[in-house]
This record gives sequence, C-alpha cells and structure tokens, in this order.
Amino acid sequence: MLELLKHHEKGEEKLKDVSGFTVSLHPEFKQTRCFFVIKNDGSREDFSFHKCISRMVGDPAKEE
Repeated sequence: MLELLKHHEKGEEKLKDVSGFTVSLHPEFKQTRCFFVIKNDGSREDFSFHKCISRMVGDPAKEE
C-alpha cells in the first residue's frame, strides 16, 4: 500500500506520519467502502487506489 500510495496526486501528503491502513465505510458516502491511511495521531484519511493506479500506468483516456 505504501508503494501504491506514492503514485497518488497527494501521495506525499497522505504518507506523512502514516502508521497503517484500513478499509472502512466512507463517512460521506455511506454505502461505499474505501481505503484509509491511519496517521500516528489516530486520524484517518481516505484515498482512491484507482487514482494511484491511473497515475502509475498512465490514464489512456487523458492521452486522447
């Protein structure tokens, strides 16, 4: 997960003070499960693995 998150557009920010990862329901979109970074202070921040992968391999839709 650490390596994947490096490719997120806000990866450096999201990786700062990371202590772990979890999967949980999104607080705003109640029916959506997503990945969260757990920070050293106990706070959590969601992230999209789709964004990470798109940036890692290049998004063909954006190249057209």
